[in-house]
Amino acid sequence: MRTKRAASLAALSVGALFLGACGSAGGGTESEATEDANLASSISVAISQAPDFYNGGTSKSNSVYNTYVDNLVHSNFSEYSPEGVIRNEEFGTFEKTSDDPLTVKYTINEDAQWSDGTPIDFDDILLNWAAFSGKVVEGEAEIFEPSSNNGYEYLAMPEGEAGAKEFEYVFETPYADWENLMIGSLMPAHIAAEQGGMSSENDGEELIAAIQDSDIAGLKPVAEFWNTGWGYAEGLPSLPDAALIPSSGPYKLDNAAGGNLTLTKNENYWGDEREAATESIIFKTIEDTEAVQALQNGDVDIIEPSGPTGDTKDQIEAIGDSVTTVTDTGMTFTHIDLDQSENGVFKDLKVREAFSKCVPRQDIVDKFVTPVAPDATVLNLREYQQSQPEYEEVLEAAPSASKYDEVDLEGAKELMEEAGKTAPVDVRMLFSSASQLRADITALIKASCDQAGFNIIASPDAEWTTKLDELGSWDAALFGWAGSGLVASGQSIYDSEGVQNYGKFKSEKVDELWDEIATTTDADRVLELKKELEEELAKNVYNVVLYTQAEIVAHNSSMENVVYNPTQSGVTWNAFKWTKQA
Repeated sequence: MRTKRAASLAALSVGALFLGACGSAGGGTESEATEDANLASSISVAISQAPDFYNGGTSKSNSVYNTYVDNLVHSNFSEYSPEGVIRNEEFGTFEKTSDDPLTVKYTINEDAQWSDGTPIDFDDILLNWAAFSGKVVEGEAEIFEPSSNNGYEYLAMPEGEAGAKEFEYVFETPYADWENLMIGSLMPAHIAAEQGGMSSENDGEELIAAIQDSDIAGLKPVAEFWNTGWGYAEGLPSLPDAALIPSSGPYKLDNAAGGNLTLTKNENYWGDEREAATESIIFKTIEDTEAVQALQNGDVDIIEPSGPTGDTKDQIEAIGDSVTTVTDTGMTFTHIDLDQSENGVFKDLKVREAFSKCVPRQDIVDKFVTPVAPDATVLNLREYQQSQPEYEEVLEAAPSASKYDEVDLEGAKELMEEAGKTAPVDVRMLFSSASQLRADITALIKASCDQAGFNIIASPDAEWTTKLDELGSWDAALFGWAGSGLVASGQSIYDSEGVQNYGKFKSEKVDELWDEIATTTDADRVLELKKELEEELAKNVYNVVLYTQAEIVAHNSSMENVVYNPTQSGVTWNAFKWTKQA
Protein backbone atom coordinates (compact mmCIF):
# COMPACT_ATOMS: atom_id res chain seq x y z
CA MET A 1 0.00 0.00 0.00
CA ARG A 2 1.29 3.42 -0.92
CA THR A 3 0.45 5.84 1.87
CA LYS A 4 0.50 9.61 2.01
CA ARG A 5 -0.83 12.06 4.56
CA ALA A 6 -2.88 15.03 3.44
CA ALA A 7 -1.68 18.57 3.98
CA SER A 8 -2.56 20.39 7.18
CA LEU A 9 -6.04 21.81 7.43
CA ALA A 10 -4.84 24.96 9.14
CA ALA A 11 -5.37 26.92 5.92
CA LEU A 12 -9.12 26.58 6.37
CA SER A 13 -9.34 29.08 9.20
CA VAL A 14 -12.33 31.28 9.85
CA GLY A 15 -13.18 33.65 7.04
CA ALA A 16 -10.25 32.68 4.86
CA LEU A 17 -10.53 32.80 1.08
CA PHE A 18 -7.85 31.22 -1.05
CA LEU A 19 -7.71 31.74 -4.80
CA GLY A 20 -6.67 28.85 -7.03
CA ALA A 21 -4.08 29.31 -9.74
CA CYS A 22 -4.83 27.83 -13.16
CA GLY A 23 -2.10 26.33 -15.29
CA SER A 24 -2.09 25.16 -18.89
CA ALA A 25 -0.50 22.02 -20.26
CA GLY A 26 2.18 22.14 -22.91
CA GLY A 27 2.58 19.86 -25.88
CA GLY A 28 2.60 16.12 -25.16
CA THR A 29 5.46 13.73 -25.85
CA GLU A 30 5.20 10.45 -27.74
CA SER A 31 5.21 8.51 -24.45
CA GLU A 32 2.43 10.74 -23.08
CA ALA A 33 0.38 10.07 -26.19
CA THR A 34 0.86 6.33 -25.65
CA GLU A 35 -0.27 6.68 -22.03
CA ASP A 36 -3.35 8.60 -23.15
CA ALA A 37 -4.21 5.84 -25.56
CA ASN A 38 -4.11 3.36 -22.68
CA LEU A 39 -6.45 5.30 -20.41
CA ALA A 40 -9.56 3.56 -19.11
CA SER A 41 -12.89 4.88 -20.32
CA SER A 42 -14.54 4.73 -16.88
CA ILE A 43 -13.74 5.06 -13.19
CA SER A 44 -15.96 3.63 -10.44
CA VAL A 45 -16.52 5.32 -7.07
CA ALA A 46 -17.96 3.61 -3.97
CA ILE A 47 -20.51 5.55 -1.94
CA SER A 48 -22.32 4.13 1.08
CA GLN A 49 -25.70 5.68 0.32
CA ALA A 50 -27.37 6.21 -3.05
CA PRO A 51 -27.88 9.81 -4.18
CA ASP A 52 -31.52 10.81 -3.84
CA PHE A 53 -31.81 14.24 -5.45
CA TYR A 54 -30.55 16.14 -8.47
CA ASN A 55 -31.19 19.37 -6.56
CA GLY A 56 -28.79 19.22 -3.61
CA GLY A 57 -29.97 22.54 -2.19
CA THR A 58 -33.20 21.52 -0.49
CA SER A 59 -33.66 20.89 3.21
CA LYS A 60 -34.07 17.17 2.49
CA SER A 61 -31.24 16.71 -0.03
CA ASN A 62 -28.31 18.55 1.55
CA SER A 63 -26.10 15.46 2.01
CA VAL A 64 -22.56 14.50 1.08
CA TYR A 65 -23.90 11.65 -1.06
CA ASN A 66 -25.58 14.14 -3.37
CA THR A 67 -22.56 16.44 -3.20
CA TYR A 68 -20.27 13.70 -4.56
CA VAL A 69 -22.33 13.85 -7.76
CA ASP A 70 -23.13 17.56 -7.71
CA ASN A 71 -19.40 18.34 -7.89
CA LEU A 72 -19.40 17.01 -11.44
CA VAL A 73 -22.80 17.95 -12.87
CA HIS A 74 -23.26 21.48 -11.47
CA SER A 75 -21.16 24.62 -11.85
CA ASN A 76 -21.15 27.90 -9.97
CA PHE A 77 -18.88 30.88 -9.30
CA SER A 78 -17.01 29.23 -6.40
CA GLU A 79 -16.22 25.80 -4.99
CA TYR A 80 -14.67 24.15 -1.92
CA SER A 81 -11.10 22.99 -2.50
CA PRO A 82 -8.42 21.58 -0.16
CA GLU A 83 -6.98 25.11 0.12
CA GLY A 84 -10.31 26.74 0.97
CA VAL A 85 -12.92 28.31 -1.28
CA ILE A 86 -11.61 29.04 -4.77
CA ARG A 87 -13.19 30.76 -7.72
CA ASN A 88 -14.35 28.87 -10.80
CA GLU A 89 -13.63 31.43 -13.49
CA GLU A 90 -14.67 29.03 -16.24
CA PHE A 91 -18.21 29.63 -14.98
CA GLY A 92 -17.82 33.36 -14.46
CA THR A 93 -16.18 36.18 -12.56
CA PHE A 94 -17.21 38.60 -9.83
CA GLU A 95 -15.91 41.70 -8.07
CA LYS A 96 -17.00 43.97 -5.25
CA THR A 97 -18.01 47.36 -6.65
CA SER A 98 -19.17 49.10 -3.47
CA ASP A 99 -18.86 48.81 0.31
CA ASP A 100 -21.90 50.93 1.13
CA PRO A 101 -24.10 49.22 0.34
CA LEU A 102 -22.06 46.07 -0.18
CA THR A 103 -22.47 45.41 -3.91
CA VAL A 104 -20.99 42.60 -6.00
CA LYS A 105 -21.05 42.45 -9.79
CA TYR A 106 -21.18 38.99 -11.36
CA THR A 107 -20.53 38.06 -14.98
CA ILE A 108 -21.46 34.60 -16.28
CA ASN A 109 -19.20 33.18 -18.99
CA GLU A 110 -20.71 34.04 -22.35
CA ASP A 111 -20.40 30.39 -23.42
CA ALA A 112 -21.89 28.89 -20.24
CA GLN A 113 -24.86 26.68 -21.09
CA TRP A 114 -26.86 23.74 -19.82
CA SER A 115 -26.13 20.42 -21.48
CA ASP A 116 -29.39 20.77 -23.46
CA GLY A 117 -27.98 23.92 -25.10
CA THR A 118 -29.98 26.46 -23.05
CA PRO A 119 -27.81 29.43 -22.00
CA ILE A 120 -27.14 29.89 -18.29
CA ASP A 121 -28.30 33.42 -17.57
CA PHE A 122 -30.43 35.70 -15.43
CA ASP A 123 -33.50 33.47 -14.98
CA ASP A 124 -31.27 30.82 -13.34
CA ILE A 125 -29.82 33.45 -11.00
CA LEU A 126 -33.18 34.93 -10.06
CA LEU A 127 -34.71 31.51 -9.36
CA ASN A 128 -31.70 30.75 -7.13
CA TRP A 129 -32.33 33.98 -5.18
CA ALA A 130 -36.04 33.20 -4.88
CA ALA A 131 -35.32 29.72 -3.56
CA PHE A 132 -32.72 30.66 -0.95
CA SER A 133 -33.63 34.19 0.17
CA GLY A 134 -36.64 33.24 2.29
CA LYS A 135 -38.43 36.28 0.84
CA VAL A 136 -40.87 34.46 -1.46
CA VAL A 137 -43.60 33.73 1.05
CA GLU A 138 -47.28 32.97 1.34
CA GLY A 139 -48.36 34.55 4.60
CA GLU A 140 -45.31 33.91 6.76
CA ALA A 141 -44.33 30.58 5.16
CA GLU A 142 -41.64 30.22 2.52
CA ILE A 143 -42.89 28.42 -0.58
CA PHE A 144 -39.38 27.14 -1.35
CA GLU A 145 -37.68 24.69 1.04
CA PRO A 146 -33.92 25.40 0.87
CA SER A 147 -31.24 23.84 3.03
CA SER A 148 -30.66 27.29 4.54
CA ASN A 149 -31.11 31.01 3.88
CA ASN A 150 -27.54 31.79 4.94
CA GLY A 151 -26.40 35.00 3.25
CA TYR A 152 -29.30 35.21 0.83
CA GLU A 153 -31.63 36.66 3.45
CA TYR A 154 -29.49 39.82 3.38
CA LEU A 155 -29.79 40.25 -0.40
CA ALA A 156 -32.16 42.57 -2.20
CA MET A 157 -33.80 40.98 -5.22
CA PRO A 158 -31.22 41.15 -8.02
CA GLU A 159 -32.27 43.32 -10.92
CA GLY A 160 -31.85 42.17 -14.48
CA GLU A 161 -33.43 41.23 -17.76
CA ALA A 162 -34.14 37.93 -19.46
CA GLY A 163 -31.04 36.59 -21.19
CA ALA A 164 -28.62 38.83 -19.26
CA LYS A 165 -25.21 37.39 -18.39
CA GLU A 166 -24.41 40.15 -15.89
CA PHE A 167 -26.14 40.94 -12.61
CA GLU A 168 -25.48 42.61 -9.27
CA TYR A 169 -26.04 41.45 -5.73
CA VAL A 170 -26.79 44.33 -3.37
CA PHE A 171 -26.64 43.39 0.31
CA GLU A 172 -29.18 45.20 2.47
CA THR A 173 -26.90 44.22 5.37
CA PRO A 174 -23.19 43.32 5.02
CA TYR A 175 -22.49 39.59 4.99
CA ALA A 176 -19.28 38.01 6.29
CA ASP A 177 -19.08 35.29 3.61
CA TRP A 178 -20.12 37.44 0.66
CA GLU A 179 -17.25 36.15 -1.49
CA ASN A 180 -18.41 32.57 -1.01
CA LEU A 181 -22.15 32.98 -1.48
CA MET A 182 -22.43 31.60 -5.00
CA ILE A 183 -21.41 28.03 -4.29
CA GLY A 184 -23.28 24.75 -4.66
CA SER A 185 -26.09 23.68 -6.97
CA LEU A 186 -27.49 26.26 -9.39
CA MET A 187 -30.63 24.71 -10.86
CA PRO A 188 -31.98 25.09 -14.44
CA ALA A 189 -34.73 27.70 -14.30
CA HIS A 190 -36.16 26.75 -17.69
CA ILE A 191 -36.96 23.25 -16.42
CA ALA A 192 -38.53 24.49 -13.17
CA ALA A 193 -40.61 27.02 -15.13
CA GLU A 194 -41.90 24.44 -17.61
CA GLN A 195 -42.70 21.92 -14.88
CA GLY A 196 -44.49 24.68 -12.96
CA GLY A 197 -46.74 25.44 -15.91
CA MET A 198 -44.87 28.46 -17.25
CA SER A 199 -43.29 29.10 -20.61
CA SER A 200 -39.49 29.10 -20.79
CA GLU A 201 -39.49 31.05 -24.04
CA ASN A 202 -37.61 34.33 -24.40
CA ASP A 203 -34.95 33.33 -21.86
CA GLY A 204 -37.45 32.68 -19.09
CA GLU A 205 -39.14 36.07 -19.08
CA GLU A 206 -42.41 34.67 -17.65
CA LEU A 207 -40.64 33.22 -14.60
CA ILE A 208 -38.60 36.38 -14.16
CA ALA A 209 -41.74 38.51 -14.23
CA ALA A 210 -43.50 36.22 -11.73
CA ILE A 211 -40.63 36.55 -9.24
CA GLN A 212 -40.28 40.29 -9.73
CA ASP A 213 -44.05 40.79 -9.34
CA SER A 214 -44.31 38.44 -6.33
CA ASP A 215 -46.88 36.30 -8.14
CA ILE A 216 -47.11 33.68 -5.41
CA ALA A 217 -49.97 31.77 -7.03
CA GLY A 218 -47.96 31.44 -10.21
CA LEU A 219 -44.75 30.56 -8.39
CA LYS A 220 -46.12 27.87 -6.07
CA PRO A 221 -46.06 25.09 -8.73
CA VAL A 222 -42.50 26.14 -9.63
CA ALA A 223 -41.49 26.00 -5.97
CA GLU A 224 -43.13 22.61 -5.54
CA PHE A 225 -41.09 21.23 -8.41
CA TRP A 226 -37.90 22.86 -7.08
CA ASN A 227 -38.56 21.30 -3.67
CA THR A 228 -39.41 17.77 -4.77
CA GLY A 229 -39.46 17.37 -8.56
CA TRP A 230 -35.78 16.61 -8.94
CA GLY A 231 -35.95 13.75 -6.41
CA TYR A 232 -35.08 10.18 -7.35
CA ALA A 233 -37.09 7.09 -6.51
CA GLU A 234 -35.96 5.33 -3.33
CA GLY A 235 -32.93 3.13 -3.92
CA LEU A 236 -32.17 4.88 -7.23
CA PRO A 237 -33.71 2.28 -9.58
CA SER A 238 -33.65 4.79 -12.46
CA LEU A 239 -33.31 8.47 -13.30
CA PRO A 240 -36.02 11.00 -14.14
CA ASP A 241 -36.58 11.88 -17.79
CA ALA A 242 -33.26 13.10 -19.20
CA ALA A 243 -34.94 16.32 -20.35
CA LEU A 244 -35.52 17.28 -16.70
CA ILE A 245 -31.90 16.98 -15.54
CA PRO A 246 -29.60 19.00 -17.81
CA SER A 247 -26.07 19.55 -16.51
CA SER A 248 -23.91 22.64 -16.12
CA GLY A 249 -20.78 20.68 -15.19
CA PRO A 250 -18.20 18.64 -17.08
CA TYR A 251 -20.36 15.51 -16.70
CA LYS A 252 -24.06 14.81 -17.12
CA LEU A 253 -26.37 12.19 -15.62
CA ASP A 254 -26.68 9.25 -18.01
CA ASN A 255 -28.41 6.29 -16.34
CA ALA A 256 -29.10 4.62 -13.01
CA ALA A 257 -30.06 1.14 -11.83
CA GLY A 258 -30.03 -0.63 -8.48
CA GLY A 259 -28.46 2.27 -6.60
CA ASN A 260 -25.67 2.76 -9.15
CA LEU A 261 -25.39 6.01 -11.09
CA THR A 262 -23.43 6.60 -14.31
CA LEU A 263 -22.22 10.02 -15.43
CA THR A 264 -20.91 10.60 -18.93
CA LYS A 265 -18.90 13.42 -20.43
CA ASN A 266 -20.93 16.55 -21.11
CA GLU A 267 -20.13 17.30 -24.73
CA ASN A 268 -21.69 20.77 -24.38
CA TYR A 269 -19.42 21.82 -21.53
CA TRP A 270 -17.69 25.01 -22.61
CA GLY A 271 -14.52 24.98 -20.49
CA ASP A 272 -11.02 23.58 -20.91
CA GLU A 273 -9.62 23.44 -17.36
CA ARG A 274 -12.57 21.40 -16.07
CA GLU A 275 -13.22 19.34 -19.18
CA ALA A 276 -13.84 15.67 -18.33
CA ALA A 277 -10.65 13.61 -18.63
CA THR A 278 -12.40 10.23 -18.40
CA GLU A 279 -15.45 9.35 -20.46
CA SER A 280 -17.62 8.16 -17.56
CA ILE A 281 -17.71 8.16 -13.75
CA ILE A 282 -19.80 5.44 -12.12
CA PHE A 283 -21.06 5.77 -8.53
CA LYS A 284 -21.77 2.39 -6.92
CA THR A 285 -23.74 2.14 -3.69
CA ILE A 286 -21.75 -0.18 -1.44
CA GLU A 287 -21.93 -0.44 2.34
CA ASP A 288 -18.83 0.79 4.13
CA THR A 289 -18.18 -2.70 5.53
CA GLU A 290 -17.92 -4.05 1.97
CA ALA A 291 -16.06 -1.16 0.35
CA VAL A 292 -12.52 -2.43 0.91
CA GLN A 293 -13.35 -5.83 -0.57
CA ALA A 294 -14.93 -4.11 -3.57
CA LEU A 295 -11.72 -2.09 -4.04
CA GLN A 296 -9.55 -5.19 -3.76
CA ASN A 297 -11.73 -7.07 -6.25
CA GLY A 298 -11.57 -4.23 -8.76
CA ASP A 299 -15.32 -3.60 -8.56
CA VAL A 300 -14.55 0.02 -7.70
CA ASP A 301 -11.47 2.19 -8.18
CA ILE A 302 -11.75 4.56 -5.24
CA ILE A 303 -13.39 4.54 -1.79
CA GLU A 304 -13.91 7.15 0.91
CA PRO A 305 -15.72 5.23 3.69
CA SER A 306 -18.00 7.46 5.76
CA GLY A 307 -16.87 5.93 9.05
CA PRO A 308 -13.47 4.25 8.69
CA THR A 309 -12.19 2.19 11.61
CA GLY A 310 -8.93 0.54 12.53
CA ASP A 311 -10.19 -2.60 10.80
CA THR A 312 -10.80 -0.57 7.63
CA LYS A 313 -7.23 0.70 7.72
CA ASP A 314 -5.79 -2.78 8.34
CA GLN A 315 -7.78 -4.29 5.48
CA ILE A 316 -6.58 -1.62 3.06
CA GLU A 317 -2.96 -2.07 4.14
CA ALA A 318 -3.26 -5.80 3.47
CA ILE A 319 -4.07 -5.17 -0.20
CA GLY A 320 -0.55 -3.99 -0.98
CA ASP A 321 0.94 -1.55 -3.47
CA SER A 322 -1.92 -1.81 -5.94
CA VAL A 323 -3.77 0.69 -3.70
CA THR A 324 -2.73 4.21 -2.67
CA THR A 325 -4.11 5.62 0.58
CA VAL A 326 -4.53 9.06 2.16
CA THR A 327 -5.45 9.32 5.87
CA ASP A 328 -6.29 12.45 7.83
CA THR A 329 -8.87 14.11 10.05
CA GLY A 330 -10.96 16.37 7.86
CA MET A 331 -13.65 18.93 8.59
CA THR A 332 -16.50 16.52 9.23
CA PHE A 333 -17.41 16.09 12.88
CA THR A 334 -19.65 13.55 14.58
CA HIS A 335 -22.19 14.69 17.14
CA ILE A 336 -25.53 13.81 18.74
CA ASP A 337 -28.45 16.16 18.18
CA LEU A 338 -31.12 16.21 20.91
CA ASP A 339 -34.88 16.75 20.63
CA GLN A 340 -35.45 19.83 22.80
CA SER A 341 -38.91 20.64 21.45
CA GLU A 342 -41.89 21.17 23.73
CA ASN A 343 -42.53 17.43 24.02
CA GLY A 344 -38.91 16.36 23.54
CA VAL A 345 -37.04 14.04 25.88
CA PHE A 346 -34.27 16.64 26.20
CA LYS A 347 -36.37 19.77 26.75
CA ASP A 348 -35.04 19.98 30.34
CA LEU A 349 -31.47 21.28 30.52
CA LYS A 350 -30.73 18.98 33.46
CA VAL A 351 -31.55 15.94 31.30
CA ARG A 352 -29.27 17.25 28.53
CA GLU A 353 -26.50 17.78 31.10
CA ALA A 354 -27.01 14.29 32.51
CA PHE A 355 -26.78 12.77 29.06
CA SER A 356 -23.59 14.71 28.37
CA LYS A 357 -22.07 13.36 31.57
CA CYS A 358 -22.72 9.73 30.64
CA VAL A 359 -21.66 9.69 26.97
CA PRO A 360 -18.19 8.04 26.96
CA ARG A 361 -16.58 10.41 24.48
CA GLN A 362 -12.94 9.55 25.20
CA ASP A 363 -13.73 5.84 24.99
CA ILE A 364 -15.42 6.42 21.62
CA VAL A 365 -12.37 8.27 20.29
CA ASP A 366 -9.96 5.62 21.62
CA LYS A 367 -11.90 2.73 20.09
CA PHE A 368 -13.00 4.18 16.77
CA VAL A 369 -10.85 7.16 15.80
CA THR A 370 -7.28 6.84 17.07
CA PRO A 371 -6.72 3.48 15.30
CA VAL A 372 -7.03 5.49 12.07
CA ALA A 373 -5.72 8.88 13.26
CA PRO A 374 -3.42 8.31 16.27
CA ASP A 375 -3.35 12.00 17.25
CA ALA A 376 -7.15 12.33 17.39
CA THR A 377 -8.73 13.85 20.50
CA VAL A 378 -12.24 14.51 21.77
CA LEU A 379 -13.83 17.53 20.05
CA ASN A 380 -15.18 20.18 22.43
CA LEU A 381 -16.19 22.98 20.05
CA ARG A 382 -18.82 23.24 17.32
CA GLU A 383 -17.55 26.03 15.08
CA TYR A 384 -13.85 25.15 15.28
CA GLN A 385 -11.92 21.93 14.93
CA GLN A 386 -8.56 20.93 16.33
CA SER A 387 -6.70 21.54 13.08
CA GLN A 388 -7.73 25.20 13.02
CA PRO A 389 -5.29 27.65 14.65
CA GLU A 390 -8.01 29.36 16.71
CA TYR A 391 -9.20 26.16 18.39
CA GLU A 392 -7.20 26.32 21.63
CA GLU A 393 -7.79 30.05 22.11
CA VAL A 394 -11.55 29.64 21.68
CA LEU A 395 -11.63 26.57 23.92
CA GLU A 396 -9.92 28.47 26.73
CA ALA A 397 -12.48 31.27 26.40
CA ALA A 398 -15.43 28.85 26.60
CA PRO A 399 -15.00 26.95 29.90
CA SER A 400 -18.34 25.13 29.64
CA ALA A 401 -17.05 23.40 26.51
CA SER A 402 -14.67 21.29 28.66
CA LYS A 403 -17.26 20.51 31.33
CA TYR A 404 -17.91 16.96 30.11
CA ASP A 405 -14.37 15.78 29.43
CA GLU A 406 -14.82 12.81 31.78
CA VAL A 407 -17.72 10.42 32.29
CA ASP A 408 -19.54 11.15 35.55
CA LEU A 409 -22.28 8.59 36.10
CA GLU A 410 -23.00 9.64 39.68
CA GLY A 411 -23.32 13.27 38.61
CA ALA A 412 -25.62 12.21 35.78
CA LYS A 413 -27.85 10.27 38.19
CA GLU A 414 -28.11 13.27 40.52
CA LEU A 415 -29.17 15.52 37.64
CA MET A 416 -31.81 13.01 36.53
CA GLU A 417 -33.19 12.94 40.10
CA GLU A 418 -33.26 16.74 40.17
CA ALA A 419 -35.19 16.65 36.88
CA GLY A 420 -37.76 14.35 38.51
CA LYS A 421 -36.89 11.33 36.38
CA THR A 422 -37.61 8.35 38.62
CA ALA A 423 -37.78 5.72 35.85
CA PRO A 424 -35.35 5.09 32.99
CA VAL A 425 -35.90 7.59 30.18
CA ASP A 426 -36.22 6.03 26.73
CA VAL A 427 -33.93 7.63 24.13
CA ARG A 428 -34.43 6.52 20.53
CA MET A 429 -31.03 7.01 18.91
CA LEU A 430 -31.44 7.63 15.16
CA PHE A 431 -28.52 6.82 12.86
CA SER A 432 -27.83 5.52 9.37
CA SER A 433 -28.59 1.82 8.99
CA ALA A 434 -25.70 1.65 6.51
CA SER A 435 -23.15 2.56 9.21
CA GLN A 436 -21.76 -0.20 11.42
CA LEU A 437 -19.64 2.47 13.13
CA ARG A 438 -22.72 4.40 14.23
CA ALA A 439 -24.25 1.17 15.54
CA ASP A 440 -21.09 0.40 17.52
CA ILE A 441 -20.97 3.92 18.98
CA THR A 442 -24.61 3.67 20.00
CA ALA A 443 -23.89 0.37 21.78
CA LEU A 444 -21.05 2.02 23.70
CA ILE A 445 -23.29 4.92 24.71
CA LYS A 446 -26.00 2.49 25.83
CA ALA A 447 -23.56 0.55 28.00
CA SER A 448 -22.70 3.77 29.83
CA CYS A 449 -25.89 5.85 29.84
CA ASP A 450 -28.18 2.98 30.80
CA GLN A 451 -26.38 3.15 34.16
CA ALA A 452 -27.36 6.80 34.60
CA GLY A 453 -31.14 6.72 34.20
CA PHE A 454 -31.51 6.37 30.43
CA ASN A 455 -32.64 3.52 28.20
CA ILE A 456 -30.86 3.95 24.86
CA ILE A 457 -32.80 2.37 22.01
CA ALA A 458 -30.84 1.91 18.77
CA SER A 459 -32.94 3.20 15.85
CA PRO A 460 -31.07 2.58 12.58
CA ASP A 461 -32.88 3.88 9.51
CA ALA A 462 -32.02 3.88 5.81
CA GLU A 463 -33.96 7.14 5.42
CA TRP A 464 -32.43 8.84 8.45
CA THR A 465 -31.86 12.14 6.63
CA THR A 466 -35.59 12.43 5.97
CA LYS A 467 -36.39 11.42 9.55
CA LEU A 468 -34.39 14.36 10.92
CA ASP A 469 -37.19 16.65 9.77
CA GLU A 470 -39.84 14.49 11.44
CA LEU A 471 -39.94 15.82 14.98
CA GLY A 472 -41.15 13.17 17.38
CA SER A 473 -39.75 10.25 15.39
CA TRP A 474 -36.43 10.32 17.28
CA ASP A 475 -35.00 11.57 20.58
CA ALA A 476 -31.31 11.73 19.72
CA ALA A 477 -29.67 11.63 16.29
CA LEU A 478 -26.09 10.47 15.71
CA PHE A 479 -24.60 11.86 12.50
CA GLY A 480 -21.93 14.13 11.09
CA TRP A 481 -21.79 17.70 9.85
CA ALA A 482 -19.38 18.37 7.00
CA GLY A 483 -17.59 21.64 7.69
CA SER A 484 -16.59 24.40 5.30
CA GLY A 485 -14.36 26.77 7.28
CA LEU A 486 -16.64 29.70 6.44
CA VAL A 487 -17.72 32.29 8.98
CA ALA A 488 -21.50 31.98 8.84
CA SER A 489 -22.23 28.58 7.30
CA GLY A 490 -23.35 27.17 10.66
CA GLN A 491 -26.02 29.78 11.33
CA SER A 492 -28.90 27.64 10.05
CA ILE A 493 -27.84 24.83 12.42
CA TYR A 494 -27.83 26.81 15.67
CA ASP A 495 -30.28 29.67 15.10
CA SER A 496 -33.66 29.14 16.81
CA GLU A 497 -35.46 29.26 13.45
CA GLY A 498 -32.69 27.58 11.45
CA VAL A 499 -33.87 24.90 9.04
CA GLN A 500 -31.04 22.60 10.14
CA ASN A 501 -31.77 23.09 13.84
CA TYR A 502 -33.47 19.70 13.93
CA GLY A 503 -33.76 19.47 17.73
CA LYS A 504 -35.46 22.90 18.00
CA PHE A 505 -32.92 24.42 20.38
CA LYS A 506 -33.90 27.98 21.28
CA SER A 507 -31.72 30.79 22.62
CA GLU A 508 -32.20 34.53 22.11
CA LYS A 509 -28.55 35.09 23.03
CA VAL A 510 -27.34 32.61 20.40
CA ASP A 511 -29.61 34.20 17.80
CA GLU A 512 -28.25 37.67 18.61
CA LEU A 513 -24.67 36.43 18.36
CA TRP A 514 -25.30 34.79 15.00
CA ASP A 515 -26.96 37.90 13.62
CA GLU A 516 -23.85 39.90 14.46
CA ILE A 517 -21.40 37.20 13.30
CA ALA A 518 -23.09 36.84 9.92
CA THR A 519 -22.98 40.58 9.28
CA THR A 520 -19.44 41.22 10.54
CA THR A 521 -16.56 41.39 8.06
CA ASP A 522 -13.90 42.05 10.74
CA ALA A 523 -12.17 38.69 11.39
CA ASP A 524 -10.94 39.73 14.85
CA ARG A 525 -14.45 40.70 15.92
CA VAL A 526 -15.82 37.41 14.53
CA LEU A 527 -13.36 35.49 16.68
CA GLU A 528 -14.48 37.26 19.86
CA LEU A 529 -18.15 36.72 19.00
CA LYS A 530 -17.59 33.05 18.34
CA LYS A 531 -15.93 32.64 21.73
CA GLU A 532 -19.18 33.87 23.28
CA LEU A 533 -21.16 31.63 20.94
CA GLU A 534 -19.23 28.50 21.86
CA GLU A 535 -19.77 29.19 25.57
CA GLU A 536 -23.51 29.67 25.09
CA LEU A 537 -23.89 26.50 23.00
CA ALA A 538 -21.90 24.45 25.51
CA LYS A 539 -23.55 25.94 28.61
CA ASN A 540 -27.00 25.18 27.22
CA VAL A 541 -25.96 21.80 25.74
CA TYR A 542 -27.12 22.42 22.19
CA ASN A 543 -25.88 18.91 21.35
CA VAL A 544 -23.14 16.47 22.32
CA VAL A 545 -20.05 16.84 20.14
CA LEU A 546 -17.88 13.74 19.88
CA TYR A 547 -14.93 13.95 17.51
CA THR A 548 -13.56 15.15 14.20
CA GLN A 549 -13.89 12.19 11.90
CA ALA A 550 -10.85 10.27 10.76
CA GLU A 551 -10.92 9.95 7.00
CA ILE A 552 -9.43 7.50 4.54
CA VAL A 553 -9.32 7.76 0.79
CA ALA A 554 -8.01 4.65 -0.94
CA HIS A 555 -7.76 4.26 -4.69
CA ASN A 556 -6.34 2.12 -7.44
CA SER A 557 -2.69 3.09 -7.78
CA SER A 558 -3.07 3.40 -11.54
CA MET A 559 -5.29 6.45 -11.01
CA GLU A 560 -3.89 9.96 -11.39
CA ASN A 561 -4.95 13.38 -10.04
CA VAL A 562 -6.80 12.15 -6.95
CA VAL A 563 -6.52 14.93 -4.34
CA TYR A 564 -7.94 14.57 -0.82
CA ASN A 565 -10.35 17.35 0.12
CA PRO A 566 -11.19 17.79 3.84
CA THR A 567 -14.21 19.99 3.18
CA GLN A 568 -17.81 19.00 2.57
CA SER A 569 -17.18 18.54 -1.16
CA GLY A 570 -15.26 15.34 -0.55
CA VAL A 571 -12.81 13.55 -2.81
CA THR A 572 -14.79 13.99 -6.04
CA TRP A 573 -14.28 17.77 -5.98
CA ASN A 574 -11.82 17.44 -8.90
CA ALA A 575 -12.91 14.08 -10.35
CA PHE A 576 -13.16 15.67 -13.79
CA LYS A 577 -9.33 15.45 -13.81
CA TRP A 578 -9.13 11.80 -12.80
CA THR A 579 -7.62 9.26 -15.17
CA LYS A 580 -6.74 5.59 -14.85
CA GLN A 581 -4.43 3.40 -16.84
CA ALA A 582 -6.40 0.61 -18.52
